[in-house]
Amino acid sequence: MARNVRSVIASAVALAAMALVLPPGAGAEGSSPSPPVPRPANDTLANAQPVKSFPATIEGTTVGATTEPGESESNCGGTTTNSLWYSVRLPAAHRIGVNLAAAGELDAVVDVYHAVRSARSSVACEKTDATGKASLSFVASKNGLYFIRVAALQNSQLAAFTLEVFMPTPAVRPPGHTLPASGISGQVDRTQNVNAAYSMVLRSGVSYLINLANETRGACVSGALFAPGTKSFGEEGEEGEGEESPALLHISCGGYRLFTPRSGQGGRYSFEITPSSSHKGIQRFRLQVAPAGPAETAPGLPLGNYVHAHGRLDGNGVAVLRLYRLEVTSHSNLNLKLIAPASAEFNLQLRDQHGRVLECACGASGSTSLQRQLVPGTYYAVVAERNHTAGNFTLVRESRTITATTISFTATKAAPGQGLGIDVQVTPAESGPVTVEIERFDPVFGWQFYQRVQAFASGGLATVPFTPPTPGRWRAKAFYRGSRVASPSSVGNTYLLVS
Repeated sequence: MARNVRSVIASAVALAAMALVLPPGAGAEGSSPSPPVPRPANDTLANAQPVKSFPATIEGTTVGATTEPGESESNCGGTTTNSLWYSVRLPAAHRIGVNLAAAGELDAVVDVYHAVRSARSSVACEKTDATGKASLSFVASKNGLYFIRVAALQNSQLAAFTLEVFMPTPAVRPPGHTLPASGISGQVDRTQNVNAAYSMVLRSGVSYLINLANETRGACVSGALFAPGTKSFGEEGEEGEGEESPALLHISCGGYRLFTPRSGQGGRYSFEITPSSSHKGIQRFRLQVAPAGPAETAPGLPLGNYVHAHGRLDGNGVAVLRLYRLEVTSHSNLNLKLIAPASAEFNLQLRDQHGRVLECACGASGSTSLQRQLVPGTYYAVVAERNHTAGNFTLVRESRTITATTISFTATKAAPGQGLGIDVQVTPAESGPVTVEIERFDPVFGWQFYQRVQAFASGGLATVPFTPPTPGRWRAKAFYRGSRVASPSSVGNTYLLVS
């Protein structure tokens, strides 16, 4: 029956198009002009077609429809023409879904308005996409009057359409289904399954990691945590069920959070998941909640110097980050190296004891590193996944104390052939190889290389013997080449006059 109706409407559309294109008398010889297409009965707001039963499938056409004077433009943008009206009034509050399927090349928009006496306020709207489809849902209040308008966009072809008005699956109410310890995968959409809800028992004083992962490309599900005893998420607005409870924690567009119930606030918590209003179709997700271990929350795992810390992250579970604690005892240079497979999208952060991010090797994939000079104190290294990636990693800390080097001759004057020494002092008192370079002065060509001497500083001190062979001016400079725990340093020239 619906197919026959659509055939009749399509024929009417074709006749109307011919009437618009062909001048009078341009048809077959002796034929009369096509009669004008009649206006639909629900062309005006005052004659809106009531939707009395659900689900309802309504065939309509913008051909012959008009626009009333002063008719509001759609909140979705664009000038509209050729509009038709439908009305909905329910005896109890409920969510209503609307699907629009446009035929031919009709570009249209569907709008929903809430009428209170003579005033109309926009509730929702949606334009047809590249396939000619649009969908939306809205919560209708008890005995509230709502108007649904279907209108063609300016310069669009006029054609038939199918309008479906239905009551979606009721929103899930608190506390929701029990969340398995291993997590759960599910799906929501903005018209039929407008939310999902799960409950879990959380103990006072215990920290829990909550990870909500988007599993549909381009989708953006969000979540909210509600306290024990919550009666309503505020979705349907039913009377007598108690007011909506404020969320304790929000996760916008997926991600993870740490939550710790306060003293005396343990119990069965609820977590609601809602879809993005801008994404059409099914939006899949994965949710897991689990107690946070020492690897996920303070004080973190200790990371000693040159220790190789191994771990694994998985963005589809609660293993989303690893926290490491660095105790720095001297002014030092830090080099953090993260070794990971090329497919792993991991961020490496360095934070101070107040949680401020000091450095971030973020946004790349595979192995990475960061460097920073640090004063004594407590710091944290964080390895965190992005985009629900998974993989093993190794984190290596290299801390080297920042040193300063001084150099001096044991005398400021000497005679040719007189033995003396060159003292090299490293502060703090670190050990390691030292290089001393000695130069002589030529009055015509300036300073010239004379000798390079290798030595070893023990406890921060190295002494190099030197016997000047000739009179003149001499100078020396030193390089401390560093060690596994101390950074290199150098010092400029010290001078000696030989006469």
